[in-house]
Amino acid sequence: MGTDKATGKDRYATATVVGTRKDAERELRRRLRTLDTGEHVDPNRITVAKWLADWLATVRGEVAPKSYERYAEVVDGYLTPALGNLPLTKLTPSNIQKAYNSWATGGRRDGKEGPLAPRTRRHIHRILNSALSRAVEQQVLARNPADVFKKRLPKVERKPMAVFTAEQSAEFLGAIKHTHTYWPVLMALATGMRRGEVLGLRWKNVDLDRASLRVVESVEQTKAGLRFKAPKNEQARAVTLPAFAVEELRRLKRQQAENLLRLGVRLTGETLVCCREDGQVLQPTSLTHQFTYLMGRSPDLPRLRFHDLRHSHATQLLVEGIHPKVVQERLGHSSIAITLDLYSHVIGTLQEDAAARLDLAFGPAIRRLSLAAQKPQ
Repeated sequence: MGTDKATGKDRYATATVVGTRKDAERELRRRLRTLDTGEHVDPNRITVAKWLADWLATVRGEVAPKSYERYAEVVDGYLTPALGNLPLTKLTPSNIQKAYNSWATGGRRDGKEGPLAPRTRRHIHRILNSALSRAVEQQVLARNPADVFKKRLPKVERKPMAVFTAEQSAEFLGAIKHTHTYWPVLMALATGMRRGEVLGLRWKNVDLDRASLRVVESVEQTKAGLRFKAPKNEQARAVTLPAFAVEELRRLKRQQAENLLRLGVRLTGETLVCCREDGQVLQPTSLTHQFTYLMGRSPDLPRLRFHDLRHSHATQLLVEGIHPKVVQERLGHSSIAITLDLYSHVIGTLQEDAAARLDLAFGPAIRRLSLAAQKPQ
């Protein structure tokens, strides 16, 4: 690679190729070609900051805009300040451990004292590990120095899930019925849809005669603005509506048509079910703020996030004995294992009901056999 101007010594680049000798020869020819064209970059001169920036530029076209924003926040806020100045090929597990130790005692971006949350630290690790894995794939690194931490990540303790009971759900709906937030809350409780899915639902995907709807779109809010995208897991799903939701949606559709007509707008199949008064899309953050405000005005109820309405829906179904597979399909989980894991606390309490039902089914017969066996022959 020429002569080092500082030392006068020849400079060499080495690489490990996993495969056959022909694979290695092919890689050698490629690198010599990049050297001739001036495209070659000495891996020893690439810093961690430079690689992370290049990795972000690559994944920008591979992930959703919101995911990219989260990746960039972690890279710019944590990884680059802690590890960015190190040469990429010189990055060691001990360097990474030092950074992880600092985040275990401090480093919060809100200025408060205390460690980063375990979930945040695990997220930082996932992003670093992904970026370094890409470096291994492109043979910039021979191995991934973050791999050694796979079994040493901070444990995330699952907090008790906050949900509404059926009675509390009805009470909250009654308290907010005069507000515009009533409709998205009703939809979340009746269907288990996510916030973005509720705001992305159009009338053309609601069949009130058949009491069903199809979840095909979701609203996502990024720094660049709002966009419609496919639901999580890229899968559309059908959800059957309870009778009370059908009645309320008929009322909403009439009201919405009248309100839009006053503004000179006609309600069509493309019109959003839960939207602003002028028919435009409602920002997810605005819905969250409105919901939080209304929660504060209901001090006798548990303090829930909007997403907890989805948990309330699932919990109520399981308590009523609905099969977890049906709950999975309504929620749009990619597998039933996710549903069983997420709501294991509910399913665990159903064991008592299962035991009671078994006792009703088998108990009398078993007791009769036991009494018969005790009688003298």
